[in-house]
Amino acid sequence: MSPRLELEAARQTWTALPSSAFMVVVDGAVVADWGDVGRRFMCHSVRKSFMSALYGIYWDQGKIELNKTMADEGIDDYPDPLMPSERQARILDLLKARSGVFHPAAYAGRTDSAPRGSKGPGRYFAYNNWDFNTLATVLMQEEDIDVFQAFDQYFGKPLGMEDWRVSDGYYHYERDKSRYPAYPFRMSSRDAARFGLLFARSGVWGKTRILSDQWVQRSSAMYSIDTDIMGYGLLWWIYREPRFAQYHMYSALGVGNQMIAVLPDLDMVIVNRANTYEGESTPLRPLLDLIEQVLNARTGEPIAEPGLTQLTVESDPLVTAVSNDELRGYAGKWPFPAPSLGLPAETTTEVTVKDGHLVVYIPVAGTFRAYLQPDGSFHLEDSHERYWPARDDNGVFTGFTDAGSLVRGALLAAADGRQDRAKALLARAGGEGGIIAEVAPPLMDLLAGQRQSADRGVRALADAHGAGPVARMVDAVGSDFLRMGRKDAALEVFQLNTRVFPDAAVAWDALGDAHIAMGNDAEALRAFQTALKLNAEDRHAQEMIKKLGSQQR
Repeated sequence: MSPRLELEAARQTWTALPSSAFMVVVDGAVVADWGDVGRRFMCHSVRKSFMSALYGIYWDQGKIELNKTMADEGIDDYPDPLMPSERQARILDLLKARSGVFHPAAYAGRTDSAPRGSKGPGRYFAYNNWDFNTLATVLMQEEDIDVFQAFDQYFGKPLGMEDWRVSDGYYHYERDKSRYPAYPFRMSSRDAARFGLLFARSGVWGKTRILSDQWVQRSSAMYSIDTDIMGYGLLWWIYREPRFAQYHMYSALGVGNQMIAVLPDLDMVIVNRANTYEGESTPLRPLLDLIEQVLNARTGEPIAEPGLTQLTVESDPLVTAVSNDELRGYAGKWPFPAPSLGLPAETTTEVTVKDGHLVVYIPVAGTFRAYLQPDGSFHLEDSHERYWPARDDNGVFTGFTDAGSLVRGALLAAADGRQDRAKALLARAGGEGGIIAEVAPPLMDLLAGQRQSADRGVRALADAHGAGPVARMVDAVGSDFLRMGRKDAALEVFQLNTRVFPDAAVAWDALGDAHIAMGNDAEALRAFQTALKLNAEDRHAQEMIKKLGSQQR
């Protein structure tokens, strides 16, 4: 098969995967650009390899000493302070994820844990966001920099990144866990490929050396073994599988298997992006099989003077520009979701007006541009979510809401017996919001007293989507009601879940919690006993049965 046909076969493989963008760059030329390669997706843990590169900049300049300890740096934490042994971890230990610090951390995904103080610094590989987050704070206080401005200075501008902006990064705090924030990035595939190409070429971009070859080699060396597939370097994943190890392949990886794979022996970079805004995730093994398929397409002699064309990326058709005067009423700091929905505020949005669009900062998500649409809603760049202005009964603007919040507001209105408002809010969401929007109509039937119709509707959704996702969403709605003090509505929803999914221990657990909230201890005990029969290892049911039994005595 010719290389062209091999690559087309690989493209067909990619189309069957849950992936939103995929790029292959060989010898500096793009040979595959499938999907939305200009859209900025969340990078998740790919950010850690960006941090490794920043450390390389300052290490090359002789400005940072990697053997300094956390005690040397004055690093401590709250609400739980570091132990004396933990403060002996070096910067180098954090870069290797071998600090021995098992402190809670913000933005945690995978977290390898052990009892505090049980592992000495440098002795044990443990993937833990405390190491990765604290590295940013250490670098910022050592060099008096902002992470995102420094990244832009040393990589964004020199590499000619087309889509990256400093505002595409933000500091994510969870102060109930740690004082040290995470530093999420958004980035397009084509800009991610530039970053990978810098490493594939040993730190040289064009005729300019940006990173030393020594740092590139040091950061991409393997210091720890994680699985049969991969080990770990200095914030890079190093491949052990022979089919990739033969090319010295290493990669930046993030949730959903965001990937920047570097194959320096082939002058090749491969980028994969999953749309985690919508929960997309590319499974790792099929992704690696696809990479092998791409490698197998490298057959025959290279063309001496290949015909090259400029990579083109389609613009977002929903980007608009209106007069700033039309938008000024939306500027300010607003609770989210808007209070006129009756929902408790989860965060705030800070909104400014600039050049015919809104700039929206969300503390738990970062900064996005929002574009006014003809129907009065706003289109968010990158995430492509839709937001609606919300107004109170007097028509006064009170903030923004997304589709999920509109649906939750509709369910709350139904729980309060306001069926007309519930239907209006649900209609405004226009079917957006994911599975909660599909669960809402039968639950609104339930709250209107139409139990059989509600049960039929939820069973039909379970047939379409699977019992697990539907049962979890029904449970989430019931839990939402319970948090908002709508105990009767919560009880109705949990009882539906046990009728439709009678073999789900978690449904009976939730029903037991609702009965406790209402003071129905006898009914709660029966629910927990049923949960325990379905799952003998249900610790929550065990604890509640013991507690309720002791109260009855």
